[in-house]
Amino acid sequence: MNRFASLVASCAMALFLFTGAHAADPIVTPEQIAAARTSADHEAIAAVFDQEAARLEQKVKEHEKMAQSYRAASAGTKGPNAAAMSAHCLKLSKQYAAAAKENRELAKEHRAMKDRSM
Repeated sequence: MNRFASLVASCAMALFLFTGAHAADPIVTPEQIAAARTSADHEAIAAVFDQEAARLEQKVKEHEKMAQSYRAASAGTKGPNAAAMSAHCLKLSKQYAAAAKENRELAKEHRAMKDRSM
């Protein structure tokens, strides 16, 4: 159970740091997690975590492309600032990838709970 609590805490932090909290984005609340009893409850939560993971994986791709663009620019007139921006984008892409992985893990955990709820 401690592993699951740690995953939930990590994901909550990742959601707050990386989501930008768009009003239309579905989120999982602590109340939903506490109230989840049925297979449908856990599947709904898992689906939100999967959706967030997919959004974060898209951000990974975007930042990797930006890093590539900055690397190409650093060879030209943009100089050392472009190299620093490339490193920044790569750092963000790794953070987004870690957050996406955490969300996938949480989805997996909720699907396991769903199977135990049947």
